[in-house]
Amino acid sequence: MPDLRLIGRLDHNFGWCDGRFADGTPCDPTAPVPSTLLGTVAWVGAGPEGEGRHRLLRDPLGLNKLFWSAANGSILVAARPGRLVDAGCPFESIRALPPGTVVDLDMQRERARVTRLALGDTPAASVARGGGGGAAELVGGLAGEIRARLDRFFAALARAYHGTHVFVCLSGGLDSAGIAVLARAHFPKVVAVSFDLWRSNGHVSEDRRTAERLAQDLDLPLLRVTVAPDDLLKALDTVLVEAIDWRDFNVHTALINACLARGVAAVCADHALGRALVLTGDLPNEFLVDYAAETYGGRTYYRLPRLPRDGQRGMLVRGLETSHREIGPFEASGLPVALPYAAAADLFLALPPEFLEVPDRKDRLSRLVFGTEIPPYVYARGKTRAQLGDADPGMGVLAICADRGLDNQCLRRRFAELHGVREIGALDRFIRGGRYRSGIPLLEEESV
Repeated sequence: MPDLRLIGRLDHNFGWCDGRFADGTPCDPTAPVPSTLLGTVAWVGAGPEGEGRHRLLRDPLGLNKLFWSAANGSILVAARPGRLVDAGCPFESIRALPPGTVVDLDMQRERARVTRLALGDTPAASVARGGGGGAAELVGGLAGEIRARLDRFFAALARAYHGTHVFVCLSGGLDSAGIAVLARAHFPKVVAVSFDLWRSNGHVSEDRRTAERLAQDLDLPLLRVTVAPDDLLKALDTVLVEAIDWRDFNVHTALINACLARGVAAVCADHALGRALVLTGDLPNEFLVDYAAETYGGRTYYRLPRLPRDGQRGMLVRGLETSHREIGPFEASGLPVALPYAAAADLFLALPPEFLEVPDRKDRLSRLVFGTEIPPYVYARGKTRAQLGDADPGMGVLAICADRGLDNQCLRRRFAELHGVREIGALDRFIRGGRYRSGIPLLEEESV
């Protein structure tokens, strides 16, 4: 009978199911499979000893990661492909468990039963459409449900992490500002955390200046994480392994998060804070297609395909599976990180296609969700990518990487080296069409 072994630890789970946190029960092979699941989840569960029964589970968006490989009569499972490589598995043999999949393994019979998870039931969308109102009424109804869902998620989070020191990554943009507002309302110990690059001319980024002002207005202490370019790039290998990607946009973002994680971890150690929790405002950019290409040094970066906004949203949401740019760097520093907007993913994705074509869609939705709890100057601020941090593209992480030749090809080669990839073309098969190469243990067929 083959066995199943977990290599290393899994990332922290923040699942949301039927209006409450999903504990480990859904991963018990004897328990019913949940009908819907939101949040960030990857579980490996075992049945009674000696029966050879296991359950593997992954959230529908693929936000938490789970990889596996068959080796010497065993199935090895890990949250990072690098751990499987270190355990002796060839990179080319590694598969991801597909997003939104529950796999019940019977190792004695060498059989697998597969169940697909739904993202959510979007009750607000059904009510709004059934009411016969237009797009504005639908958006208003969804905004109200998003706020109610976020409040319930934060209330549950506060109960689960009672007495914990909470750190909110604060860029000064609308998404992180909303998370800071909610954290302040639900937790007694909240610290805002701001990233910036050290510059010899003393320049302070727009992100940092806005974060300082917002933290002061919300009466939150601010942890300033300011790093020199060389110190930023010291995290590159960690990022390539923990974020499980080599593409420039995700690597640049993960470098920032790695620096924030080091800053938070250092404060926790210096002050013996004990239990800590990190919150980020990730995901609305994908849900609302709030991305634009950037130009630096005569080259264009972060370009999206020419599709209708609804098509771009589908592509961006699908691509969430193939990056761990938020969670991976923090987990590498031993820090659990929650993405609260993931608990309302179904509601965001119910926003109608015509709303995605509205130029100020994020501003409008944020006003409906948070109103005046977010100060006017945050609404008035123009969009600035975290990888830039400033209106001047020469002042950010993108410029540092570009100036030092760390382009996609360079990052791709280093990723291959770190993962023992013998033929670099294998990376084209590992990430394709916004998905990791995937498959189900004990089944022959493979999905992509």
